[in-house]
Amino acid sequence: MNYFMRVINTNSSVVIIMSKRRVIASAPGKVILVGEHFVVKGEPAIAAAITLRARAIVSTRNDNDIIISSEDLGIKNVINKEPISDELRPLAHVVNKLVRLSGYTGGLEVKIKSEIPPASGMGSSAAVSVACVAALNELLDVGLGLNDICKIAYEAEVIVHKKPSGIDNTISTYGGVIMFSKRSGFKRIPFDSSSFKLILADSGIPRNTGVMVSNVLSLYERYPEILQPIYRSAGILANEFARALERGDIVALGELMNINHGLLSAIGVSNKKLEELVYIARTSGAKGAKITGAGGGGFIVAIADVDSYEQVVNSLKSISNRVIVADISKEGVLIED
Repeated sequence: MNYFMRVINTNSSVVIIMSKRRVIASAPGKVILVGEHFVVKGEPAIAAAITLRARAIVSTRNDNDIIISSEDLGIKNVINKEPISDELRPLAHVVNKLVRLSGYTGGLEVKIKSEIPPASGMGSSAAVSVACVAALNELLDVGLGLNDICKIAYEAEVIVHKKPSGIDNTISTYGGVIMFSKRSGFKRIPFDSSSFKLILADSGIPRNTGVMVSNVLSLYERYPEILQPIYRSAGILANEFARALERGDIVALGELMNINHGLLSAIGVSNKKLEELVYIARTSGAKGAKITGAGGGGFIVAIADVDSYEQVVNSLKSISNRVIVADISKEGVLIED
């Protein structure tokens, strides 16, 4: 039986509740479609949840050990009995917080499995945190809503990234497509993605988000009058992209992604390998292709017709060790079992 008995003391009685013994929750990764870097100066960016998911499998134990393990990282910690590894520290925060909120005093096992490549700019850490909060919320009957799940996952993201934008945990919690700006916050964008696939190709070059953001800001400070029009253009582009996404206009989406790539190249975040990936994607049939995320390495994203995307995938595989096909995910965090 997949349930355990919880005893709760109230002022006048003892309440016995049958709770689940194991829960599986999943949350999606994300891709930035347009607007990265320009969002730092107040322009909007658009991100989409994708059909790569992180899963948290949480279960009760018969002892008092609280164990967290990551299959992908090959790490395991008994967090209430031994030092916590840096990689698991955000999840330890999540687990400890949910245990406190629930009043649960027994043992737990938290296992993490993820389809999202780590350190790829696809929101792997946020998806893991969101899935973990949701699974523990269900297992321990804490009663959190989506907004609370998102907030606790953001706390974990602060441990990872120091000053996260909040877009990763938001997109993992709610799914779909979100426009974000410092001025307006988060706004959900209607979309029709039935006519296209997203294709992500790895440059094989490690990315360093902090260095790239610093380099771009330094360039902006040296040439503000030149770069300000580029930033304004990126903002106009993001709004036009949102309208094209609602229409499902793959031609316009591709053209706008190509323009956005040109703007990113102009501010210095491209390199030979990224340009090669973008060129191969476009010449093999993609409607558009661009850097996604910080640049300097990491992934490109291409958009291709649902009936002919395989040709783009095959061409990219000839020069990239990792090519991923994804759809935009309407679903955010889910309880799977």
